[in-house]
Amino acid sequence: MTPEQREAWMAGRTKHGGYLGGKEQPEHYAWRTMIARCTNPKANSYNRYGARGIRVCKRWQKYENFLADMGKRPSEKHSLDRINNDGDYKPSNCRWALPAEQSRNKRNSDIYKGPKFSGVLSDCAAHLGISKELAYWRWKTWGTLKKGETWQRQKKPKSRSG
Repeated sequence: MTPEQREAWMAGRTKHGGYLGGKEQPEHYAWRTMIARCTNPKANSYNRYGARGIRVCKRWQKYENFLADMGKRPSEKHSLDRINNDGDYKPSNCRWALPAEQSRNKRNSDIYKGPKFSGVLSDCAAHLGISKELAYWRWKTWGTLKKGETWQRQKKPKSRSG
C-alpha cells in the first residue's frame, strides 16, 4: 500500500470519529461489536443476541447516532449494557455500566439470599465486608456465605426464549 493509499484508507476510517490517529475508539468498538453480535451469525456471541431476537434500533445503525445518544464512555472500566437484558439495543434501554452493574443484569447470574440481604455474589460479599473471591470460596466450601446463617442460591428465571 502506498503512503497515498494508506492516507485515503485512514481518511475513510476516521470521518465518523470512530478511529482517531489510526486507533479505534472504545465507543466505536462497543458499537461495532454490538452490531456484529445482533446481525452476524458468524459472530462468537450471536447465539446469545441475534439468535435470541435481540436487535439494534434503526437509528443506531449509524455510528454517529449511537455516539450522539450514548456519549463517550465515562471511564475505561465502563462498557455498553442493556438495562432490560431481554430488550433491544436502543437509547432508552442502554447505558454505560461498570462490571458490578453488568453482573447484576446477566441472565445467568445467581441470586444469593441470606437472613437480611439478597443479591448477586459480589453484592452479598460487599454486604458482609468480604471479597467476592472469599464469598465464592465460602459458598463452595461451606454452602453458606457466613457461618451460622442459612443462605440459599437461586437461578434467575429466563424470560425470553433462546
